[in-house]
Amino acid sequence: MTNNTPVTLKFLAEKLKMSVSTVSKALNNYPTINEYTKKRVQEMARDLHFTPNKSAINLKEKKSRIIGIILPNLLDHFFTRSIYGVEQFATQNGYNVIISQSHDDLEKEIQSANMLLRSRVDGLIVAISKQTQDFAHLDQFEQMGIPVVYYTRNPSFNLSCHKVLGNTFQGCYQATKFLIDRGHKKIAYLGGPKMINFTHDRFNGYINALKDNEVPFSAELVAYTDFDKENTISAISNLFANPENMPTALVAFKEPILFDAIKYLRSINHPNFNDIECIGFGNTSFISYLDSPPVASVEENPESVGENAIKLLLQLINKEIDIQNYQKVMVDCKLIVHK
Repeated sequence: MTNNTPVTLKFLAEKLKMSVSTVSKALNNYPTINEYTKKRVQEMARDLHFTPNKSAINLKEKKSRIIGIILPNLLDHFFTRSIYGVEQFATQNGYNVIISQSHDDLEKEIQSANMLLRSRVDGLIVAISKQTQDFAHLDQFEQMGIPVVYYTRNPSFNLSCHKVLGNTFQGCYQATKFLIDRGHKKIAYLGGPKMINFTHDRFNGYINALKDNEVPFSAELVAYTDFDKENTISAISNLFANPENMPTALVAFKEPILFDAIKYLRSINHPNFNDIECIGFGNTSFISYLDSPPVASVEENPESVGENAIKLLLQLINKEIDIQNYQKVMVDCKLIVHK
């Protein structure tokens, strides 16, 4: 070996007849390595003037092979299904997943972000909370070179970011057009939380379908709920309050609030209950068991949304895509007709 050839870990390991990882651990004083081995390795390293190549160590040690995920609520079937897509692909690629729920609370989201940062995740997938308008707790990842992919909830305040979204504009457009084609002129829209930090793609799909099919828009036929029961019931009762402007069809942000709506209309013996045609986002599996199922569902393909999010994240982790080359991936929805 010539004098100016740097002594590598591999060279040390060959001389000591040990594995590279044992030598590395001995040099780094790992408690799992016995004292005698540590002493031998450290002496030889000293004798050969071994200097650890910091950048090689960083490259080697940088990957924790853990992906962090922050989402609002695993009780929401969409997120449960999307996680299935994430985990399958992550596991195939040798990654573990840590899932943290924010329960739609910004403080919890910030705590989760800091916990995942301390866990040294290689990347983060996040569906932001209803309250997230400031992104400092998520920007810190990218500042440290850890890629972040926003998914399912579009952060409208954060223009320079990677995102994977369901094409809910197209999904809602199709649902509304389907109802128009079935002869409905008074189609109500029941939206989710009226947040300024999400883009309202579903609502825009609804509006555009009305416009393109020359059905007049009526503000009276639009209501919002933040997903709790009382709130949903008051939104529904407002939508169906005016006998002069009574909806004959309903498009809902999510099927759970659609089922609340159906239940409420039945409980008040709404006179045209059997003629109201409803479509919600979700395509919940138990719909096939219902006596009077919604006329159709918007299938959001959450597994595909999850899989696209992790695929993009791994490309960023592996530097196949530059962290600042911001990507937007759209996953199409599909209208599933039940009757």
